[in-house]
Amino acid sequence: MFNNIRVFSFTGHELFPVSMLRRKINMVRILLLTCMLYAMTGYTTQNILDINDRENIPLLSRTLFLDLTRAGENIIAVGERGHILVSQDEQIWQKSVVPSDATLTSVYFHDDKNGWAAGHDAVILKTTDGGRHWREVYAVPEDQIPLLDIWFADNQYGIAIGAYGLFLVSTDGGETWIQQEMNTIHDNDDTEITNDLTESYELHLNNITYSSSGKLYIAAEAGRIYRSDDLGKNWKELPSPYAGSFFGIQPLENDSVIVYGLRGHMYRSDDAGESWIEIYTDTRELLAKSVQLHDGRIIVTGMGGALLISDDHGSSFKLNELGHRHNYAAVIESGKNGIMVAGDHGIEFWKREQLGITDD
Repeated sequence: MFNNIRVFSFTGHELFPVSMLRRKINMVRILLLTCMLYAMTGYTTQNILDINDRENIPLLSRTLFLDLTRAGENIIAVGERGHILVSQDEQIWQKSVVPSDATLTSVYFHDDKNGWAAGHDAVILKTTDGGRHWREVYAVPEDQIPLLDIWFADNQYGIAIGAYGLFLVSTDGGETWIQQEMNTIHDNDDTEITNDLTESYELHLNNITYSSSGKLYIAAEAGRIYRSDDLGKNWKELPSPYAGSFFGIQPLENDSVIVYGLRGHMYRSDDAGESWIEIYTDTRELLAKSVQLHDGRIIVTGMGGALLISDDHGSSFKLNELGHRHNYAAVIESGKNGIMVAGDHGIEFWKREQLGITDD
């Protein structure tokens, strides 16, 4: 009955009928309800980012991201200023609720819900909802020592490592952390590395990796490589073929493992690190992270656009020319027939055909 009523201004000009006013009110209600739903999930409409429009989104294209991992079907990215992004489909990314603005260097998920992120100020964050919300469980900002990697054996026991030999252990799911000294066995009389500096200097521990054979490895500064056969309670310093820093370890089948680091140096061991052979890489760039694809291929990424591909399970590598010098700190396999990389140009996706990978 009121649909035909017209509303006029004080000047006598018609504004709009009551029916239109009702429609506008309903639209506002829907918008408010949508915002409430996003608030309940920990996201806002401003935090929804489409990677197909990454060049126009600084958070995706010009923000430094330092690590990537999977949490079930989701992908989690962490980086500078405490940024954490979550994607369910590798296209739409959502910014998580994070209590810290410290740069995050590493992230690890044991399952699709429980995860931990670590970084500068020795900060450690924990999530139990797949990365939507995080809370701070540890931090020592006054020491100004960054954590560089974190790993969990299950939902209770974890290790975080960092600069100047920082070594933290948790036995309660990351709720509390205890700083410890690495219980290291120095059985490396045959090593080529001799350096008096390491006798008085705590080395940076850069990467901790678990192998399918049940061994833990740590890649460290000054050519140090460590292995634990009991989940980190005791460590053996392995013979090392190189005096420069190692930044990553890629476990392969059985006791085979690859270690890589400064100036393109890469070495392979088939006896759990007891002996090494050098692998030619055709690059002098720092090598930072690696992944083994579902088909057995291995990809190693690094600075200056370096991307190496092995088609023979890590016996040899071919340098791929990507046509730019982006610095890559992380790489994982994409579910969309390619890889996802993170670095100083945000998050990027590369198809297999762009990398010269053809299905056999």
